[in-house]
Amino acid sequence: MKKLLALCAVALIGVVGAFAFDFPSVFSGTWVDETYDADWTFKTNNTIVLSYHSTGEVIFTFDESNMKNVRTSLDTGSSIGDQSVVLQFRCDETHRNYKFVCPAQPKPPLEIEFAPDWTKSLYRSKFPWVKAGAN
Repeated sequence: MKKLLALCAVALIGVVGAFAFDFPSVFSGTWVDETYDADWTFKTNNTIVLSYHSTGEVIFTFDESNMKNVRTSLDTGSSIGDQSVVLQFRCDETHRNYKFVCPAQPKPPLEIEFAPDWTKSLYRSKFPWVKAGAN
């Protein structure tokens, strides 16, 4: 099953070059950042909605208008899974580079790395899965 998911992820990554960008299906869903009371919802329309976990209020919406240098790749040596899909991009509005690593397995944790412009310190964490894909 893992090999099938990995092959699907590789196929999706290959399709990315033909379009502006397209999130691999493993990123469809919501993960919670309990440290900051935040939900990260990856939608099927290639947007990421950052909202407060406790209230649902939207904090920021990432989409093709503010996501730059979007890259996806396959990582075979991730600390959270044998084969993982990596999504990276830059957002000038938030002054950060983002990296999300998601293993090709059901209900995976999401490993993240945010690099703010104003510090050399990275914010690294693993977000638990909350719910399945959203539109």
